[in-house]
Amino acid sequence: MRYLFILLLSASINLFSQNTVNQPVATQKVVTGMVLLNDKVAPDPQQILAALRSDWKMKPDSVNVADKTIVFSVPGATVMIAHLDYPVSAAEVQAAAGISWLWKNPGPEVARHQSQVIISIIGSSSRTLDLYKIFTKVAAATLEKTNSSGVFLNSQYLLSSKPFFLAAARNMLQEQSLPVYCWVYFGMLQENNLSSGYTFGMAEFGFPDMEIVKSVHSVQEVHAALYDATQTIIQYNLHLQDGQQVTNGEDVKIPVKKAPGEMLEGVVLRLE
Repeated sequence: MRYLFILLLSASINLFSQNTVNQPVATQKVVTGMVLLNDKVAPDPQQILAALRSDWKMKPDSVNVADKTIVFSVPGATVMIAHLDYPVSAAEVQAAAGISWLWKNPGPEVARHQSQVIISIIGSSSRTLDLYKIFTKVAAATLEKTNSSGVFLNSQYLLSSKPFFLAAARNMLQEQSLPVYCWVYFGMLQENNLSSGYTFGMAEFGFPDMEIVKSVHSVQEVHAALYDATQTIIQYNLHLQDGQQVTNGEDVKIPVKKAPGEMLEGVVLRLE
């Protein structure tokens, strides 16, 4: 089944490439995540498709259902849903569980999952935000129609519980808010009354991750600054340079600079 999934994903990418006029392969983006199932029962394709149409305002076209896979197109993207009748690597999912903070103590629950649904959204890298919105809707529909516990984004080491992910997805649909907690990991540290924090996953959207290092502000204030900056940068596609500013939720302008990461590898945006 693993090899079948890879072959189907490759075929879907080729199909998208053929259907996109003058779209170089190098500019394609694949957004992928897993829904963790508590049994080995494959999702019902018709239930998933009906939920996408009625609850999530999507219009699947050119639908192809075969061998526990669903492939269809929506404007600007190809969607693939594949059921694999074995769990996600225990090492990967437990590593994410060990650093999870929004889903408290997820380790025992995710350890019980028996199979997975891999969701892949294939489209142009210039529309990454739209691809993540599509992924969120498809993952939410899959959660609703399966015996599942949550969603795992392995690139970000990010686990979201079923209730939290569904609530965030509905807010995205109804309130137009970005569910960045479901897309980007936020790490928080406190030592000697100084607070630090970082993001992990901004590279998925084409941006450097961010850090706040040893701030005299509270952990809550550091977290809020990172969250507001993440929302603003992703929503408005801001590519900040040294000396520019980002505005937080209280309209405070925070200067940023590019610097080697202290908590992360590579160059980050340091919020001063």
